[in-house]
Amino acid sequence: GDFIHPDAPPPPYTSRAPNDWTPYHNQLEFETAEFLYTKVQMSGGDIDKLMHLWGGTLAKHDDTPPFADRRDLYLTIDNTPVGDVPWKSFSMKYNANM
Repeated sequence: GDFIHPDAPPPPYTSRAPNDWTPYHNQLEFETAEFLYTKVQMSGGDIDKLMHLWGGTLAKHDDTPPFADRRDLYLTIDNTPVGDVPWKSFSMKYNANM
């Protein structure tokens, strides 16, 4: 990257529309993800079960739950932007005798 001069002003703030929940489709999807993943830290198997049950109640309305399953939830969370910085991760392994 390029270094920024220490006296440079911050970049201009760009706000999103109040109804922009990207990458979530809406506020319900965001709040469901936050509740399941952060608040109650539900297991993957239980998330799958909950989405299956929720989907059963919505089928008669030709609708679907916020997430298909835990993989869909996790992929959406992983695609959540943090400011203008994309989420990246890496793994390391140390192979030395102790």
